Amino acid sequence: MLTVDLLLFDFDGTLADSLPAAVAAVQAMLRELKYPAKTTAEINSYIGFGEAALVAGSIGTDDPLRVKQARDHYYHQVRERVPQVKLYPHVRETLKYFKDKIKVVISNKRDEFIHLILQEQGVRPYFTQILGGDSSRCLKPDPGTINELVLKERVSKEKTLLVGDMTVDIETGKNAGIKTCAVTYGLDSREKLAALKPDLLIDDFGRLKDLVG
Repeated sequence: MLTVDLLLFDFDGTLADSLPAAVAAVQAMLRELKYPAKTTAEINSYIGFGEAALVAGSIGTDDPLRVKQARDHYYHQVRERVPQVKLYPHVRETLKYFKDKIKVVISNKRDEFIHLILQEQGVRPYFTQILGGDSSRCLKPDPGTINELVLKERVSKEKTLLVGDMTVDIETGKNAGIKTCAVTYGLDSREKLAALKPDLLIDDFGRLKDLVG
């Protein structure tokens, strides 16, 4: 069992099953702005690195004005879909179980959407801090945000665990020198995640209660 004082969580694909809503929002944005349609697999390949990268990849250009226009449409579509997003099985009760641990969301996702979904699901109070793409000093896989947080909370890296569903999450944790846990029900496959040798590899979020103390 890992002894952990600070629990860090990715958001999309880890806590919330928000990827289908994000894909639907991109597809609606592409239709509205008359861009060529993209498949779910194509859109998924742009997910995990923040909204700017997602939108730019989906519309096929880095032109700042076109990206801003498309991003505004995408944001509107995401807000419309907040009520559709649900937590993964056993997330709610596991967060409650770890009520005495410091818990922080670290995500490349826009802060506003993380707050909206957590509030919709009634679990925002479980987290001491939300560090999304707007409030983090850097995006994953850069470890800078985690390094600052560990110092602020006065917690050792040996007792800090990052839980995520993508290889970029595991890479971020390893870059920061902390423990890592990969969940296999999100975007990246078990095989891709296992290849990075995370400290824990789980198929169900609730398994954290058995593996972390």
